[in-house]
Amino acid sequence: MTRAANIAPADKLPSAVPLQVSIPFMLGSISLATSYGSSFFLVDALRSIGQSATTAGAVISTGTIATILCSLLVGRIADSVGLTRTISAAAVMMTIAMACFASASTSTLFAYAGGLFLGVGWSGFYMLAPLEVLRHVRSEARIKYLTLLSGSQMLGIGLAAPLARAVAETAGSYIAVYALFAAACLVAATVFELAGRRGAHASQPRMPNVGLTLQGVMEIFRSSTRYPIIMIGVGGCVFAGLFTFQTLYAASRAQSADTFFLVFTLTAVFMRFAVAPIIGKFRIERAVAVLFMCTIAGLLILFVNVDSTAIYIIGTMVFALGYGLSYSTLNSMAVDLADRDGTPLAIASQVFTLSYFVGLFGFPSIAGQIVKASSFDHLLMSMMMLVVANAVILTTQVFSAGRAH
Repeated sequence: MTRAANIAPADKLPSAVPLQVSIPFMLGSISLATSYGSSFFLVDALRSIGQSATTAGAVISTGTIATILCSLLVGRIADSVGLTRTISAAAVMMTIAMACFASASTSTLFAYAGGLFLGVGWSGFYMLAPLEVLRHVRSEARIKYLTLLSGSQMLGIGLAAPLARAVAETAGSYIAVYALFAAACLVAATVFELAGRRGAHASQPRMPNVGLTLQGVMEIFRSSTRYPIIMIGVGGCVFAGLFTFQTLYAASRAQSADTFFLVFTLTAVFMRFAVAPIIGKFRIERAVAVLFMCTIAGLLILFVNVDSTAIYIIGTMVFALGYGLSYSTLNSMAVDLADRDGTPLAIASQVFTLSYFVGLFGFPSIAGQIVKASSFDHLLMSMMMLVVANAVILTTQVFSAGRAH
C-alpha cells in the first residue's frame, strides 16, 4: 500500500479529520450513494424501454452476486494499489455502471453489465470507505466520523428517487437519469483522489495489509469482536425485512409506503448528522442498548397500528432513530474491540460489513416465506424477536467484558 508521509502511533492521531480531506470525501460519498440508490427504480427504468420486471430482477441479482464476491477480494486489491486509489477505482466502476444503464435501450447486455459493475463498485466503496475514515483519527473520534459517513450515504440514497423523478420528468425518460448519475460518479472519483492526496500528508498509523484471509476472519470470530459483527448481521435482517415488504404492510394499514420511506430517510439522515458530534461522549454499550430499545419500540408501534397515519409516522421515526444510528455505533464497537483484543482493525471492519451484507441480501427470501405462510404481522413479530436476540448478544458481550476485567 502507499505509505503516508507522516506515520504516527494510533494514540497520537488527531481527534478530527482535516476539512480538506473530510469534506471532499463526504461529498463523494453522497454522490456514489445517490447513484447506488438509482438501483431502486431500475425496474421502472427497464420497463420504460420494453424490458420485463424479470429482466430487472436478474440484473439486480447479478449486482448482488458481484457485491458479495468483490467484498471478499477488494482488500487484496487495496493492498496492491493503495486504499484511496482503490476507492477511486470503485467510483470509476460505478461510473461505468451508470453509463451501461444509460445505454440499456440499445442492448439488454448493457443492463447486465451495469448490474455487474454496480455490484463491484458499490462493494469496493462500502467495504473500504470506513477504513479511510478510521486511519485519520484516534479511537474516541471514530464513532463521530463513521456516523457522518453513514449519514452521507443515507442522504445520497434518499436523494436518488426524488432527483431521478425530477430529471425523468424533464428528460422524458428514466434512462436519461443514468447519464447524470454517471457524471456524478466521475466527480466522486475525482474528489476521492483529491482527498487522498491531501490526506497523504496528514498523520496516520502504519496500516497493515487489509486483504481478507481465512486466518484473519477466524481470529476475529475467536475474539470479542464477533459480538457486534453478529449483531449487525441480525440488524441487517430487520432492515431488509421491513424495507423489502413495506408496501405489503402499508396496504394492510391503508397507508402509503412512500410515507415510510420519506420519514425514515429524513429522520435517519437528520439524526446521524445531529448526533455525530456528541455520540462519542456516551459509553458505547449503553448507546447500543438504547438504540435497540428504540428499534423494537418502533416495530411494536407499527405492529399495533391499525389505520392511523400519525401512528405510522411515529413508529417509522422511532424505528429510524434506533436502526438509523445502530450501524455506525456497532461499527465503532467492532473496531474498538478489535483494538482492545489485538486483532486486525481493517479485517474487523470488513468482516463487519460482510455480516451486514449477509443479513441484508439473505433475509428477504426467509421473510418472503414467513409472509407467504402467514402474514406481515408475523414477520413483524419475527423481526422483534431478532432485536431481542441482539439485546441478548449485547448483554453477553457486556458480561464477558466484565469477567475479562
